[in-house]
Amino acid sequence: MNDERILAAVESKRDIALATHCFVHRHPELAHEERECSRYLATMLEDAGFEVERGIAGMPTAFRATLTGAAPGRSVGLIALYDAVPVFRPDGSIEPVHSCGHDAIPAGVVATALALADLREELPGRLVVVGCPADEIPAPLTVEHGGGKAVSAAAGLWDGIDAALYAHPEFEDTVFLRSRWMRRERAMVTGTRSLTGEPEAPVDAVLAAIAAVRKLPPADAIVEHIALEGDVEEGGGLAVRIHFLLRADEEAGLDALAVPLRDALPRAVWESDPVVCGLRPNDQVRQVVKEAVLALGGHFVDDPAPLPFGTDFGNVSQLVPAALIGIGRPGGWAFHTDEGAEQFEQDGEECALSIARVLALASARLLRPLASPRAI
Repeated sequence: MNDERILAAVESKRDIALATHCFVHRHPELAHEERECSRYLATMLEDAGFEVERGIAGMPTAFRATLTGAAPGRSVGLIALYDAVPVFRPDGSIEPVHSCGHDAIPAGVVATALALADLREELPGRLVVVGCPADEIPAPLTVEHGGGKAVSAAAGLWDGIDAALYAHPEFEDTVFLRSRWMRRERAMVTGTRSLTGEPEAPVDAVLAAIAAVRKLPPADAIVEHIALEGDVEEGGGLAVRIHFLLRADEEAGLDALAVPLRDALPRAVWESDPVVCGLRPNDQVRQVVKEAVLALGGHFVDDPAPLPFGTDFGNVSQLVPAALIGIGRPGGWAFHTDEGAEQFEQDGEECALSIARVLALASARLLRPLASPRAI
């Protein structure tokens, strides 16, 4: 199965890729609420002969679709995203908008999967598409339940997968080598309302939290959420919940950032969310992706700048040899803006096909059985 046959199979799915991009872009849904998009994608894969499991890992909008080839080989997992960006509008509403490429990504993954399904009689190994909800960090249900990739990793859904590929629209063709570690810290302080000017512990905690965060590097710690609620009468109950989002280059840095926050709120009851891990690069998988990009005539960036944020694909990469693939576009994208939404509406279709070409070539290479027992 040579590159020409694979790329011809991808090209034959152009109309499907464009239709998928159009559907997802026009059905923006927030994290863990992607019912229409999840159903659309899972049904399309099922109709193509994939064995589909829905509602996996306790996430109603997650799915896993598996295609088994006709010969022995390895297992390759592809990540499909389909949640929209939560745009916080001036009137206080949250509007779902596709301004981060989570319309192009599933379109590219579907085109890859259906192209390889057409070649299943020549396909070795097992191709697994994991539909991961909730990529967007600030979405309300991501805050409550966690990101889909991290949840799927914790649930063991990547057990038995030999390599994981996750492609995202970016400024350059590359495989990212580093991202930040991230953790959400939650504090709750309770007290009583005072109408006579006596100290109110929850209100004082808000002020102390803001002051403490301002002493830390702004890229490392933010006050993400404050909810102050209580009685309005003297002596009534009062409580505040404060969420901090911490980012560091190493896991130990998260604990160091948490210390001054906990010191500033000594009366708080604290909880720490599961850690969002930094990326763990794999040279072999990265090299396969590089070969795919070069085979397409692209320019592969060997040493990209570290991602300045946390991604829960890091949790997958800690368990499985993996690559977070950047699919470049001249001039990049205006992510998380209304301009970005227009860019993805106009250019997302071609981005989806670029994703499909790279994923298909890389997947085919990774699926081939090893000549020796050496693992990836």
